[in-house]
Amino acid sequence: MRLLTRTLGATIAAGFAVIAVATPALAHECVNASKQNQAAGVQIVIDANTGAIVWTTPGLANRLDHGLVSPDGVGFHGLVGLDFNGDGVTDVATYIVGPDDEIPPNAQANGDPCHGITNIGTFFEECVG
Repeated sequence: MRLLTRTLGATIAAGFAVIAVATPALAHECVNASKQNQAAGVQIVIDANTGAIVWTTPGLANRLDHGLVSPDGVGFHGLVGLDFNGDGVTDVATYIVGPDDEIPPNAQANGDPCHGITNIGTFFEECVG
């Protein structure tokens, strides 16, 4: 039973690692640049350097266990926290919601790229650093 749990955990981690790695690379997800506590509301925290799951809500763990969310992230909609510095704390949260699992591009491009909902790639290029 323990081997099955570890195998399932590794599979889930690999699936969500795809989300973690693809999000900054594809830069099509969103971030709320004005959000003071990026960890608020996240359902899963992923170490962006290793792809390992740092933390998940009991609700998401239950949905994974029952196959409502597949190990590769299909069926997941919500906030993913990304930990870039390895301290186990969400540094930035990205939305996996809406059509094509993203907020529509025109909504991402409206307004100040360093305030409110914005494209995560734009946020890192123009506001961080």
